[in-house]
Amino acid sequence: MSNFNDFQKMIKNLNDEKLSELCEEFLTNHEAAMNILFKYCSEFGLIFDSQEIKDNMTIMHKNGDFDNIVCFGIELSENQLYKKFHPS
Repeated sequence: MSNFNDFQKMIKNLNDEKLSELCEEFLTNHEAAMNILFKYCSEFGLIFDSQEIKDNMTIMHKNGDFDNIVCFGIELSENQLYKKFHPS
């Protein structure tokens, strides 16, 4: 069974370009971004349902794991909208 540590390892194995694209997709089309995450999980041999993916992403946001990701040209740690929904 897949767990948070497996998910985190999978995310950390994605290159910055894929993470930026994923971030931008979440902001423009949440459902498509979830489908991309399902694909990445499958390719990494992980099985999660949508709620588990959301929970894992939330934990990583709270831990600041995405703060240095550039999304639409701005690091998430500098994005005011991101800060509003993911306070430090």
